[in-house]
Amino acid sequence: MVIEQVRHGRRISVQALGEERLDRAKPSFAIRHVPRAAMRTVIGGMVRPRSGDVVLAEVVRLGHHRRIEQPTGRRATLHTGDEILVAYADRYAPDQFEAHVPCDLRRTQLVASGGIASTALSRSADVRIATDLQPIGLVGDERGRPLNIGDFALARTVPRRERPPTVAVIGTSMNSGKTTTIHYLVLGLTRAGVRTGVSKATGTGSGNDYWVMIDAGAHRMLDFTDVGLASTYRQPMPLVEQTFVQLVDHLTASGSDVNCVEIADGIYQRETAQLIASQAFRSRVDVVLFAAADAMGAAAGVGHLQRLGLEVAAVSGRITRSPLAVREAEGVVGLPVLGLDALEDAERMCGLLGLAPEILHRPVPAVAAPWPPVPRQWHPNAPELCDDDDHDDTHDDARDDERDHAVVNLAERR
Repeated sequence: MVIEQVRHGRRISVQALGEERLDRAKPSFAIRHVPRAAMRTVIGGMVRPRSGDVVLAEVVRLGHHRRIEQPTGRRATLHTGDEILVAYADRYAPDQFEAHVPCDLRRTQLVASGGIASTALSRSADVRIATDLQPIGLVGDERGRPLNIGDFALARTVPRRERPPTVAVIGTSMNSGKTTTIHYLVLGLTRAGVRTGVSKATGTGSGNDYWVMIDAGAHRMLDFTDVGLASTYRQPMPLVEQTFVQLVDHLTASGSDVNCVEIADGIYQRETAQLIASQAFRSRVDVVLFAAADAMGAAAGVGHLQRLGLEVAAVSGRITRSPLAVREAEGVVGLPVLGLDALEDAERMCGLLGLAPEILHRPVPAVAAPWPPVPRQWHPNAPELCDDDDHDDTHDDARDDERDHAVVNLAERR
């Protein structure tokens, strides 16, 4: 049954989301913390999506992304006519797509295989056009209240122990080698008995980085989706800083011996640039590893970070594919350039990063299985859907803590 409501000239439809339809729909990594039990309705009509909103959409044309990362880590093949459960969010990816959340339920695109729906504004010539989606409606609870991944974020924590040494990995750009740098650092430290807490603090929701760190033996792995954001692009900087702080606090509270934090994209990307220049970042990061593709990028990036007052211990990344490029960078930067073998050498990395040698070669406790995740708290008696005539368009992408402000007058927005 479809229930239609008209409020101030705005028509909204709410229909039940049955179990059979849920069974057929392919869920994505980005919405992994949204309980199936909470998904009870589909909301259509004159509603405006917000970053983090869960949407049921149909694949209408296949493009660049032909598979979707599922909550279990499996990459499911997509077909025209498939229905998928994804999250609206912006995307910043120079190697793929720039995309913004649309203002209504118009046809949109799958701009990240982790399950991100957004309107593609531009793309790299190296990728195909994006896969087209037709939104069926926002996914809501039994009262027709839209579900947002922020509703299921980890609760804030105040660590009862001193923060352990924290290493940030920053790079010149997307695909400069940041994730690989952390991967092999974590692998070596974990094998030497070090409890490594790992986090990706900025970027777009994706399962690849998450599962890589789990496979490397991370003591705890979290990213911004765990604290309520499907993407950090175009989010207010206070929220991005808060996300970074929460992630470091959660790693610390988990009992890690060392925290490793990846900052997505390059040092000139807006959110990255502002975050690494913030007091919140400088006060919580002890040392930096910088990933670069060539000597010029290494020199420029290291110099920029040092001018911000950050301690850079070494360079790594794609530059290490070429011995000649490594020698060139070492001569210019005056820092070691580390390949995978060096990153995996726990004793060397402890000395280079200033870690206490006594953290090595201790028994490592078993790591809890990452799947299924611990269910997040869900309150089915949340307020019903209501109007939002006072919405401030300057914060379109900020998560609204009270999701009863989901219906927006599209005429006013335009």
